[in-house]
Amino acid sequence: MAEVRVARLNKRYGGTKALDEVTIDFADGEFYGLLGPSGSGKTTLLRTIAGFVFADSGTVTIAGEPVERVAVEKREIGMVFQNYALFPNMSVADNIGFGLRVRKVSSNEIKRRVAAVLDLVQLGDLGTRRPHQLSGGQRQRVALARAIVTEPRVLLLDEPLSALDKALRMDMQVELKRIQREIGITTIFVTHDQEEALTLSDRIGILKDGALVQQGAPREVYDRPVNEFAARFLGDANLFEGEMAGDGVRLAEGSFVRLPAPPTGKSGSVRFAVRPEYLTLSTEAREGWNNLPATVRQTIFSGPVATHFLTWQEQRVSVLTKGGEEVSAAPGDSVILSWKPENTILLS
Repeated sequence: MAEVRVARLNKRYGGTKALDEVTIDFADGEFYGLLGPSGSGKTTLLRTIAGFVFADSGTVTIAGEPVERVAVEKREIGMVFQNYALFPNMSVADNIGFGLRVRKVSSNEIKRRVAAVLDLVQLGDLGTRRPHQLSGGQRQRVALARAIVTEPRVLLLDEPLSALDKALRMDMQVELKRIQREIGITTIFVTHDQEEALTLSDRIGILKDGALVQQGAPREVYDRPVNEFAARFLGDANLFEGEMAGDGVRLAEGSFVRLPAPPTGKSGSVRFAVRPEYLTLSTEAREGWNNLPATVRQTIFSGPVATHFLTWQEQRVSVLTKGGEEVSAAPGDSVILSWKPENTILLS
């Protein structure tokens, strides 16, 4: 296994910057999620690490060794693509062992390693089947087994769960995390699915227009996004504007919003965010909390959660409550939006 480091990577396609001074350290054995909208550069970054794309400038090192000039097959990387790329005319076992045969590994060693990895991905009795005889989740496991059977130093995953339905995707998230933990391999995972990134990753990095916007532990990035893009892209967020006033923000209609700590170097007009799940609805202001008057417009019940849409000063605000919680407010009712000061996110 190995640490991966990319430093000041730049890549252009014509006039478009696919990578813009990207620097990230991927720690040995960690599961790192690359998150961003289409065209943000996450797949280009993955393919640059793999060696399918050459950066215009910058460096890629694996275990401290530069690999920009190292051929793809010599970088000791396993990769799982979105479409799995299995050979339809080969059995499961032959698909998994293909990379070992290319490397001239002995037939006995191939059988041993294929059997071991089939057990790891819990497909031990399906080695003789063909890909078309498997479910989507089973094909995904075969692709993963083929990627790790060669014992690579790094595993790259390019949206490998996107073709699965929601229930199967959730099951495979658990399995993918289990397998990664068992073998302890450095894993870099590309996804556009926010929940998937939060569920699987030890750390996440958010890309936009080829640049790294923010990185850190999932909870850290979710609770403290650095700007409006990060706040909106990773989960939902209600955004407000006001003027700095002492240890808080004065809104245009006169309300005062307290911040979790006195800000440094902030003055004038600022923006802040509040996650919908941290807001509560009540008929009275809550002492020590931030409170804003609002009007209920609509409530949508979806089982585990209920989403309430309100307006404050003609601005739409969303609130999430647990599906079983009683919220007596009906459309047209006046309520108080309340949240703790520590859940106010001041944006840069």
